[in-house]
Amino acid sequence: MTTAAEKRHLARVARVPCVLCKHLGLGDSPVHVHHMKLATGVSDRSSHFLTIALCPEHHVGKTGVHMLKEKGLRLRYNLSEIDLLAMTIEALA
Repeated sequence: MTTAAEKRHLARVARVPCVLCKHLGLGDSPVHVHHMKLATGVSDRSSHFLTIALCPEHHVGKTGVHMLKEKGLRLRYNLSEIDLLAMTIEALA
């Protein structure tokens, strides 16, 4: 069950523009909230606090984290999910 604190955090992340678009200089885009795959099984989600603000393309599109996986992110953008999480946290500050 999602706690009130988790719901507040998820709502805040959902209001942050896509951190990858911003990093690439593509402007502000509406976001999906991506749960990191850190130390989780295939169908498991990590903590609601380990979430990243990503536009639909960078979340589930051809150039997104679900398609590229960690290795592809590193090759295409020279970034990891941890880097994207840090960028999200910075945007929340």
